[in-house]
Amino acid sequence: MRGSTAIAERADPETVALLVTGFRRCVAQAARETGGVIDKFMGDGALVVFGVPEARADAAAQAIAFAGRLEGLVAEWNAGQREAPVRIGIGVHCGEVFVGVVGDDDRLEFTVLGDAVNVAARLEQATKTFGTTTLVSQAALDAARVSGAEWREVSRQPLRGRQEAFPIYGRAA
Repeated sequence: MRGSTAIAERADPETVALLVTGFRRCVAQAARETGGVIDKFMGDGALVVFGVPEARADAAAQAIAFAGRLEGLVAEWNAGQREAPVRIGIGVHCGEVFVGVVGDDDRLEFTVLGDAVNVAARLEQATKTFGTTTLVSQAALDAARVSGAEWREVSRQPLRGRQEAFPIYGRAA
């Protein structure tokens, strides 16, 4: 969710809780409908994974479908809001990850780890720079076998904190 810090600054805690709950409902519905698994919610964000616990050939296509569905659900939710609309950022990437439990005897947590997770997070952050809701890597488009007509290249520069450059796509207007 974009701008949640500013919203929290001027709203009472109950209003913020209702806003975050509404957003989380959108994420949960989109994940349910597209085969995603919510790894975790982190404040006003979420990590949703596809192809777990078993690898799936259509995981990248499911992730891209999730992004479109979440955009639609948030737009519907915004239409019913009296306040300013909620804006979101979504990053979609695919690759090999560790899926399992990490931690110690006092606190164990199921999670996904790896470069693919980091790239997806960097893509989500880059949506602010490129002024788009969803950014998708070339790897995700290739794995999903998605035609390029729906997507336009927005950059070939390395993402923040990375050295490797690769094509990044946003939805075509």
